[in-house]
Amino acid sequence: MASRSMQAFETLDSLGSKRDQGSPAATDRCNKPSDLLAEDGGAERRRRRRSKRKASSGKSYEEASKRMRGTTGSPRSPAASQDHGGSASAAGAATPSSVNTGRTNERTIFNARYVEVGPLGEGSYGSVYSGYRRTDRLPVAIKHIAKPDVVYMRLILGGRVRQVPLEVVLLLKAGAGAEPGSVGSTAAVTLVDWFDLSDELVLVLERPVPSMDLIAYLEARGGHIQECEAKIIMKQLVDAAMEIEAKGVFHRDIKLENVLVETGSDVPRVRLIDFGFGRVMREGAYTQASGTPAYTPPEWYQRGSYRAGPTTVWQLGVLMFGLLAGRLPFDTGRQIVHKKAKLGNGFSRNCQDFLRRCLTKCPDRRFTLERLQLHPWLD
Repeated sequence: MASRSMQAFETLDSLGSKRDQGSPAATDRCNKPSDLLAEDGGAERRRRRRSKRKASSGKSYEEASKRMRGTTGSPRSPAASQDHGGSASAAGAATPSSVNTGRTNERTIFNARYVEVGPLGEGSYGSVYSGYRRTDRLPVAIKHIAKPDVVYMRLILGGRVRQVPLEVVLLLKAGAGAEPGSVGSTAAVTLVDWFDLSDELVLVLERPVPSMDLIAYLEARGGHIQECEAKIIMKQLVDAAMEIEAKGVFHRDIKLENVLVETGSDVPRVRLIDFGFGRVMREGAYTQASGTPAYTPPEWYQRGSYRAGPTTVWQLGVLMFGLLAGRLPFDTGRQIVHKKAKLGNGFSRNCQDFLRRCLTKCPDRRFTLERLQLHPWLD
């Protein structure tokens, strides 16, 4: 693919990004995670794009760097082709029990099972509220996604082809399902329940208590953390990334605010959240940019494509820099391609080398997750 002009990606004011859209399901239905079995899969199908969208261009790389929060929604070349999630295999998906295809009582069932308490946050494609399950007061996070923003995959369920939200598929592949004792056992937060309603998709997710995202975690510690603590977090993140990729999931948007830190013990435990920009893993390249601009790897700007493993490693490097420096390393696409990220003095040689291996500009020379896991800094 022809290389992209660097100038075209220098600012976000005229860019913004929209995700692939899937086709709506033939019927509105609610399903427990145990209702899903990806026996066979097909390509994602696109659905119409929203006619009205709040522009994602209001935050520049510089603003994202200063606030350590990148706006989700990446630069895109008009020539870039659309990515498809591929197929979902039975491995990693939950075993089915039944599929509720009722048309009128889905919201009633949701309201009978769960209570919403208050807002937790809002992103480009969904709003998240705290809540709990009525039967046992299990803390949950309830994510609402407008129907035009939902990406679907065709799956065979019980011998019938159905449209299943891609984020549901990814969460079930990455997680352990919602069987008793399984909640909290995986790197990804557990999908407890989901409801495909007529106007929105509602995901009910595990909400560890107490916990906070990495942005809040850093703010509580003065904006950055020491190398010894960063090592603990990065070791867990490398393991987490390997775990979900082994299950066939490419997160595509690993960043500070998409990492949850459980703070109930002396040693923080990290969990991956928000799989809304994720895709099913494949060996080939992806050609639709997605995720957060400040975490976008240089190969997108140079070639208009990227692969799963090298992208994840790059995003881990950007995140690590933020943990230690209290800011993100790059402000513009040109800097991502040409600037070297340096932590400065005060960090060990192994720490500096680990970061350099993550932020190597050439994806073929960048360390793999397996090599990062064996790096002496994580010993």
